[in-house]
Amino acid sequence: MSKLLQVAVAIVLLSPVCAPVPANAAPVEVAVSRCNGQTIDDASSRIREYDRHGPGGGETSLLNRYAAIAEVLATLNEERTILSTICTSDAERAPFFAQIAATVAWALVLEADVAARLNASCPAAASALPTMMLSDAWLALANVVNEDDGTVPASFKEVIPKVQTRAAALALTLPPWAQTSVYWRDQVHAKAKAAVASCPSPSPSPSP
Repeated sequence: MSKLLQVAVAIVLLSPVCAPVPANAAPVEVAVSRCNGQTIDDASSRIREYDRHGPGGGETSLLNRYAAIAEVLATLNEERTILSTICTSDAERAPFFAQIAATVAWALVLEADVAARLNASCPAAASALPTMMLSDAWLALANVVNEDDGTVPASFKEVIPKVQTRAAALALTLPPWAQTSVYWRDQVHAKAKAAVASCPSPSPSPSP
């Protein structure tokens, strides 16, 4: 018997005997709190699916995947704003914010992979743009860890190695959590943008 079913049975056994419900009684509506992780779970599922099934090799497939990932990132940014308002306490918000950060970092990792392939004709951009995205991913994770005095959420377990592996391949040094800051990220971006400027044509920029 599942835990959920056990709880349901226990509730029935402990409940007092009630009068029969009239046949014409109106259905009872139960309000579901908007402070939940449904939207985040949906976004996470999409990113996991993209990770399992990479885009095709054609430019159109790559651009479509890039746009799809950017859409997920926009959804997560919007959801964080919504939960900041809807959830009534830091204790409620914290696990959702951690899950958002993990999913954002994972999305940026996949976006970096696509950006490298899209910009293969200009090696500087093929390296610099993914580097920018990975610095954004590391900062997203670090912000949560530093906010919680160095505690790394369990939801980060899968994504941290993904960021680290790709960063190592690009010679991007990821600082310890406590030393990861907006200043560090901006320095990485500045150097990468200078490299991209040497390319002959525009390249997709990192999603906000």
